[in-house]
Amino acid sequence: MSFNLSYTDDAIDDIRLLKRNEPSAYKKLTKLLVELMEHPEIGTGKPEQLRGNLVGKWSRRITDKHRLVYEIHKDKIDVLIVNAYGHYNDK
Repeated sequence: MSFNLSYTDDAIDDIRLLKRNEPSAYKKLTKLLVELMEHPEIGTGKPEQLRGNLVGKWSRRITDKHRLVYEIHKDKIDVLIVNAYGHYNDK
């Protein structure tokens, strides 16, 4: 099963920041996004379900500084990218 990717406005801004300011992180992000379409719960970047006020979201490591945060909607076969710049505790 292949998942569709959708993006919040914040995620689009974050991806633009990575592309402009940190090309190597952007390159890794693009690989993670491709992987998310096939298997959003396993793979590279240490995928983990988040807790606390971020329950229902997942995270993958882009770099030590940046995390990819997303929601999996299996009923819609969709992965919503929430943000991709900084660490989820930074926002």
